[in-house]
Amino acid sequence: MKNILLLVPRMNIGGAESYVALVARSLKLLGYNVYLASAGGALATKLQQEGIKHFFLPIRLSKFISGLLLKRIVEKYNIDLIHANSEAAGIVAVKTRNKYKLDIPIVYTAHGVLPAKVKDIINQVDKIIAVSEFSRKSAIKEGFLAEKIQVIYNGVDTDKFKPNRQNKNLLRKKYNIPQEAFTMIIVSRIKNLRNKGHQHLLDVLKNYEVSKKWHLVVIGKGKGFSDLKKKIKEYHLQDRVHLLGHKTDVENYIDIADVMVLPSYFETFGLVLAEGMAMEKPAVAFKVGGVPEVIEDNKTGFVVDYDNDDELVEKLAILAKNPDLCKQMGIQARKKVAKDFANRIMIKKLEEIYKSL
Repeated sequence: MKNILLLVPRMNIGGAESYVALVARSLKLLGYNVYLASAGGALATKLQQEGIKHFFLPIRLSKFISGLLLKRIVEKYNIDLIHANSEAAGIVAVKTRNKYKLDIPIVYTAHGVLPAKVKDIINQVDKIIAVSEFSRKSAIKEGFLAEKIQVIYNGVDTDKFKPNRQNKNLLRKKYNIPQEAFTMIIVSRIKNLRNKGHQHLLDVLKNYEVSKKWHLVVIGKGKGFSDLKKKIKEYHLQDRVHLLGHKTDVENYIDIADVMVLPSYFETFGLVLAEGMAMEKPAVAFKVGGVPEVIEDNKTGFVVDYDNDDELVEKLAILAKNPDLCKQMGIQARKKVAKDFANRIMIKKLEEIYKSL
């Protein structure tokens, strides 16, 4: 088995997309012929430049056209296995296989929670990968076949995400952040201000005396970006919130911060937390979904009760007041990632699944 097709609706910055990019690069290094099909995006362009062939597939716009194109790709490039990422990609893969009677295995990675309404279709794939134990239990509860589900934690490239990639002092100077200022960083798509917790972080900076000199670095764009800018202005936080926009190389910016934050309303895993942890940044996030599987509370960071800004500030203040503790937690965080979430572990398990099918 050598020809693997990775299927995903789009390839902009996001958890599922970063996963697909990492899998593509890793498989290519192992000698696989890796192909990618999506509606395009910044990461797709980057992968093409690295020699990974990309096919345009309008998965969310037209399942009929996508199915037709997918059949042609499978036949023309002798694809041995389809690895679908996202509900829409899984549905297209299964329906295409059924319609055109293609003899090809399908692996499906569930990056979000699987809704019961798609169980009849998704249960037809050969293997379902859950990115956390939480995700696996949720899927079984919704009626997905337990015997087809395997937990494989998202992998982090620990060679890419490593501490001190960049000079912290120069980075801070570039973005007008005082060298001594306690600085948080959030990396995510900005769908709205509540989804990933941007509103919570702005409220933290505005409403608490202890945070008056703290800074926040925001990487990412999305539909909520203009609302974020308005809110920053309304809160008079222009000097303390730094919008870096869309980055395909987030690893070159994480060194600017002391801590990785992600007070989301929900995460099946929280890949950016693990990436920040690999760079020796303690992580602070709400206790939702698979987050407690990523952060060891009080050891590699803190998990905070959902929607509790008081507790969020309290935990961040501990790190702000204790730089040595912050550093120690960061060192433990990287050790945790190397042990449980290193990319080689994920790829080894993926390969085992591919070969078994």
